Amino acid sequence: MSMAKESKMNLGIDEAGRGCLAGPVVVGAVAIPQGFKIPNGLPELRDSKKMTSLQRNEWYEWLVKEGSEKGILFSVHAVSPIKLDRINIAQAANLAAWRGFKQISEEIEALDIKRIMVVLDGGLFLKNRRFQKKAFPGSHSETEVRTVIRADSKFTEVMMAATLAKVTRDRKMIRLARKYPEYGFDIHKGYGTRRHIEAIREYGPIEGFHRKTFISRIWANPATDVPQIP
Repeated sequence: MSMAKESKMNLGIDEAGRGCLAGPVVVGAVAIPQGFKIPNGLPELRDSKKMTSLQRNEWYEWLVKEGSEKGILFSVHAVSPIKLDRINIAQAANLAAWRGFKQISEEIEALDIKRIMVVLDGGLFLKNRRFQKKAFPGSHSETEVRTVIRADSKFTEVMMAATLAKVTRDRKMIRLARKYPEYGFDIHKGYGTRRHIEAIREYGPIEGFHRKTFISRIWANPATDVPQIP
């Protein structure tokens, strides 16, 4: 497909792992060319949280292996729990979103495509709300940027970005589960389930993987003070 003939691309950005107690926050960015049509044979593309794991993985595999043939550009960026604790979750997610935007927008510009329509989901912004509003003030510029509530159920490019981010993050947590099976990361993916909280209280937080600012109340009780796993 000759992308140089396209006049516009739609770039969607979404994150996974914002509310987790462990693991990175991961942001996916996916740009689709004007007039993109979803190929036959794939599961219905929806809000990634409403898709099954099998459906998400099928979309992920198609995207990374065949998406470029349809003119799709994509990137994934993560911010570690250590940095997340230092700058807070909102800034971490926005930082990853900015990195994804910069990478994809540069690739789009290299294709001599001038018009970029960017949609971010929910509370995501490029760097921060103030910067985004100042740097991208309106719809008359070549790059239009909007943050839209529930964009992950309204825009194809955002649904794809959300799926990319979630599958990437889930696979990271499954790999972590092999090293620390007692925490059940392969099941809850780092979210604050009862099993996960009980594991933190019994075994302690994993240095570099648990978000200290998120588990402070869980770990503040001296009665739960057991050695950390090295």
